[in-house]
Amino acid sequence: MSKRFQVIPTVTFQEDLERLEEHIVLRELASHTPDDTCLFRFQEAVTRGMGVLSFAPHTCRRCEAHRDFRELIIPFGNGGCVILFAIRDIDVVLLAARDQHEHDYR
Repeated sequence: MSKRFQVIPTVTFQEDLERLEEHIVLRELASHTPDDTCLFRFQEAVTRGMGVLSFAPHTCRRCEAHRDFRELIIPFGNGGCVILFAIRDIDVVLLAARDQHEHDYR
């Protein structure tokens, strides 16, 4: 039986995710053809992408700037988001999230 990891979001991660969601909503509201399902599709992509963290977090790439951390890339539309996390025993601690086009975490 494979080892199960517990995924634990930090407050910073949750704030980052809310910031990304707000950006999606504002972008769609400013669009000439807004997609009212865009936010729900983003949330679904994040949930689906993070599923790997509960059973195989070591498959995600190491962060170049901080080798103790790893990054999960979640594709969405023309970009996506990158989730920074740390593995501590059986815990996967979600540290931050950023748009794939941002240069660094806030």
